Amino acid sequence: HLEPERIYATIHTIDDEAEQIWLDLGIPPDRISRLGDEDNWWGPAGDEGACGPCSELNYYLGDLSDIPPVGDDSRGKTWGPGISDDFLEFYNLVFTQFNRDRDGNDTLLPSKNIDTGMGFERIVQILQGKSNVYETDVFTPLINLVATTAGVQYGQDDATDRAIRVVAEHGRSATFLISDGVVPGNTGRGYVLRRVIRRGMLFGRELGITEPLLPSIANSVAESMSHVYPELRDNLSFTQHVLEKEETSFETTLEQGSKRLDNLIERAKESGESQIAASDIVQLYDSHGFPIEMTVEMSANSGLDADNDAIEAEMEALRRKSRAAANVFAEDAGADALYRSFGVEDVNFLGYRTLTADSEVIGLVVNGESVQEATAGSKVEVILAETPFYAARGGQIGDAGWLRNERAVLRAHDCQAPFGHMNVHYCEVKSGRVAVGDVLTALVDGVRREKIRRNHTATHLVHAALREIVGSHVRQSGSLVAPDYLRFDFTHIDSLSPEQVMETQDRVNLAIRQNLPVEVHWTTYSKAVEEGALAFFGDTYEHDVRTIKIDAPWSYELCGGTHMDSTGGIGVFLMVSQSGIGSGIRRIEALTGIGAEKSVATRFQLIDKLSSRLRVAPESLLERVDALTDELEQATRRAEHLEEQLLRATVQGDGDQASKHDFDLRVNGSIVPVRVRMIPASNVNAMRRTGDLLREQIGSGIVILGAVVSERPIVVAMVTKDLATGTVHAGDISKAVAATIGGGGGGSAETAQAGAKDPSRINEALAKTEQAVKRLYGESS
Repeated sequence: HLEPERIYATIHTIDDEAEQIWLDLGIPPDRISRLGDEDNWWGPAGDEGACGPCSELNYYLGDLSDIPPVGDDSRGKTWGPGISDDFLEFYNLVFTQFNRDRDGNDTLLPSKNIDTGMGFERIVQILQGKSNVYETDVFTPLINLVATTAGVQYGQDDATDRAIRVVAEHGRSATFLISDGVVPGNTGRGYVLRRVIRRGMLFGRELGITEPLLPSIANSVAESMSHVYPELRDNLSFTQHVLEKEETSFETTLEQGSKRLDNLIERAKESGESQIAASDIVQLYDSHGFPIEMTVEMSANSGLDADNDAIEAEMEALRRKSRAAANVFAEDAGADALYRSFGVEDVNFLGYRTLTADSEVIGLVVNGESVQEATAGSKVEVILAETPFYAARGGQIGDAGWLRNERAVLRAHDCQAPFGHMNVHYCEVKSGRVAVGDVLTALVDGVRREKIRRNHTATHLVHAALREIVGSHVRQSGSLVAPDYLRFDFTHIDSLSPEQVMETQDRVNLAIRQNLPVEVHWTTYSKAVEEGALAFFGDTYEHDVRTIKIDAPWSYELCGGTHMDSTGGIGVFLMVSQSGIGSGIRRIEALTGIGAEKSVATRFQLIDKLSSRLRVAPESLLERVDALTDELEQATRRAEHLEEQLLRATVQGDGDQASKHDFDLRVNGSIVPVRVRMIPASNVNAMRRTGDLLREQIGSGIVILGAVVSERPIVVAMVTKDLATGTVHAGDISKAVAATIGGGGGGSAETAQAGAKDPSRINEALAKTEQAVKRLYGESS
């Protein structure tokens, strides 16, 4: 339903090949325009890398009768694609064919590609005859939802319309990202998602929306698009939960950031500044996530200007720092060149069918340099023409074992793939001499590999079980498959309940008892995904992929790792821990096989020992522990009560005069009583409670207490409120007293604490208190 005469192509000024292709396809010459780098060149993404010209398709939205005739001077100047607003770009083809170095030189890539994509919303705009994408039925339900919630009408005010569109579009983007397995975080794609959510919230606040709105947008998105993207519906409750928690969390961030900003504004005014330093504004954004636009607005409301140029300069410095931290390619460039020099990127992996093979040495690396030979005692990287050793990838750690022939024995501690699919063996030459061109027998440690296989197959089972029990929103976000245990990271906001843990563990063990076959197939990526194989957001896959099926479609994943032939070989599965490792990411650690059996036996032994020591049967152990806990809590409360009575008696009566070092302090012409006591407190809280009692008793003054707590001398200083408003400061006092015996500390104006190392010197510190405090406030003792 597009009108061909409205389609105009643009090409790069130097791209004769693209022009000829369009001409061959029937595009008239007058509808092909040449534009420069700004419009028709892509990349590189950083300082260097892949790049190339592009060709864009534009649709003319104006009246056909208004098209200037061929040869008219306005063509290419005031009228045409990329020039006038009557054209809408809807399709782009990027010809990634060059590699650009840091000096700006372009060389042809050995493997070129075309990155092609059409804008869905823009096509809908064209087909529905709308002036912009927000008026199409893709967005109108979301636009209406936001406008209704805010109590405003769309189309009446440009600023209001922009805010409505941002909330709608950002809410939709966040919904798709979360449904696809992304969760808010502080790095990578999680950070992008968090910024999208927060920006949507900020524009919602501009509209006066204070309650969480994004979960409602997620519901609307699911209603309108789940017929094409069923994960929107399947993961809706999880998506809404994530959005609600993120909105609530950001409200706290805004509150904390506002307090920090208030301090910056107050400090600027006290210093007579007309604006907050740009560095402080950007730090508030970087460290606390406080939006710069809010900082500028709130500063303006307080009469302070913003130096936008300085802020942008600070932001650019922050971006450069971020890019430098993320650019690992520059650091790896030398290593890549070294491995590339061996002339092979793909070492044939034999380990699926054998654990031993004879293979030629095609490269040796010692201390980062290519060498021709290595002798006994050397640590050397060995590259073989083919190998049964699995190189660490996909969470599975590398194989270990031996490389040997009649002249040399090498212990292979690890196998990695630092470049392409080149399996590199990290070895120590135990004896003899190894040289490039030698043939070595590679022997994988079979016992170790078998344990790894058990844990890897169990990892697939636990993934499937979690998706079945916890929800289909669960996506693997990392794993470690080792001989001793497995670690599985997955997307989920809340901690698993004890019931979910047991259900997951039982479901995995059921699959093990059923001894299900583990089916391995090679197929194309597109066919595997079409059949339902799990492929993960952000991961890259080649055209031909290896799939692992277990009771398909229950467990069906793309995976290049080594696995059991059937699930029964895992033996048993035991989850030993779960934890949160980031916003929306949970971690499970588990054992299989002999490791799980040993862990169970150890726990039974522990229960038996506890039962014996407490003289109860194992089934009564918990009841006995609860009773002992209650007894201990009662005894602790009695001890605290007795201690409090003792401390009260110590500070209220005449007591031991040796424990008192009271004196009066003259401050600003007034006499302030200072009570100094050595007390037998067992903890700092007891010292503070005693100090509160004594402070209340004197009404106005200073209390300084000393005690030995956990074999350390502790000083607590407390000041009544009337004096802590600027006259004296408890933190300064505690610090000054502790300093007399080489200690330190501090705190607030009303309450502070300090300590030192030698408990025998606490009395010395209290004896020197009068001198230290009077010196602090300019009075000789």
